[in-house]
Amino acid sequence: MGRRAGNRNIPRPKPVEKIELSKRHIKQRTILTALLLVIGMAALGYALYSYFAAESGWQEIAADNAAALSGREEFVLLYELGSGDLSASAEKKALTALYTEALQTSYRLFDNDMLYEGISNVRYINQHPNETITVDASLYQAFSLVQRCGSRYLYLAPAYAYYDNIFYCHDDSELVNFDPHLSEAVRADFDALAAFARDPGAVDLQLLDGNRVVLKVSEAYLQYASANGVESFIDFYWMKNAFMTDYLAQRLTADGYSAGCISSYDGFVRNLDGRGTQYAFALYNRSEQTVYQAETMRYTGPESIVFLRGYPLNSLDSRHYYELADGQIRTPYLDIADGLNRSALDNLVMYSGERGCAELALRAAPVYISDSFREDALRALAEEGIGSIYFEDGKAVYVTPQEKR
Repeated sequence: MGRRAGNRNIPRPKPVEKIELSKRHIKQRTILTALLLVIGMAALGYALYSYFAAESGWQEIAADNAAALSGREEFVLLYELGSGDLSASAEKKALTALYTEALQTSYRLFDNDMLYEGISNVRYINQHPNETITVDASLYQAFSLVQRCGSRYLYLAPAYAYYDNIFYCHDDSELVNFDPHLSEAVRADFDALAAFARDPGAVDLQLLDGNRVVLKVSEAYLQYASANGVESFIDFYWMKNAFMTDYLAQRLTADGYSAGCISSYDGFVRNLDGRGTQYAFALYNRSEQTVYQAETMRYTGPESIVFLRGYPLNSLDSRHYYELADGQIRTPYLDIADGLNRSALDNLVMYSGERGCAELALRAAPVYISDSFREDALRALAEEGIGSIYFEDGKAVYVTPQEKR
């Protein structure tokens, strides 16, 4: 659409008048101007000093704004500056640079929306089925962990795409085009997609030596994908930030930065601090339509925490939750059995001092994404050193890991 001409009946401005400035007190005005300039420069210098000269103590380390990072608002890094050999200012500068680079790299590796030059990420793999691709070692390790855990949630990518549309609906009337709970046609698509996701003969990511992978996709699935607009065969989706949190933790600790804690908005936490500092993690619960902080989990030492919940808790959760007018909530936790979202509990917290967030998420998924809750499954995980917390009748139930320090 072209620009429209404005209203031509606008009053014309008055002619510009020349005004002669008085030459009296020119010297005084010059001195005053110079003095104000000096004061302004001093104020600017102090502001810059205050910005770059970080104080010791706990601070949030933000990624560099100039990097224009996608997803930077999804993570928080809290760190105690000045606790090491470097000054607080030097430490903040170095830590900010490292955190910014690590956040950018991890986001690009696990991204299934965009391609980046020189990076064979999840999106690139999806666009090159049945081809041998060399990937970054960190992405290869992530795929290896998924394989070791025997998980196939990765292959629900087309179902996740449907749910993305659900989460961005403005009202319930739009859901019928995407929601398998409301549309028989969409439900039929989900039955087909879930069947493909469960079948290693239809789709399977094979790991080769030298950080090489091949996304094997059958001819039948390729034909279905072409006919039905399927663009992705794999996607970490709700687990993506778990893997990113682990990546960030590994990069920071490898460079000697451990006096802090990394967390994501969607419930993944890595505490890096082994100095004996006490930390607290808020335990939320939901009663009918009310969400409240029920208790506080206190701990010391390095810890990984995963918090799965069947309800939104913050403004960013609109990306992964949709609440219907009748109170039902659509979540990102899809069942491999049929691709539908399920939550056996309102909340499930899992923690470990030895395992990362990604492994905890993979191990929690079969327990949480279910129609029925099985406490025996949590007790079996406790025998492997994985603790858990859930709520029963409004009270927190702790399943303590046997290997817990």
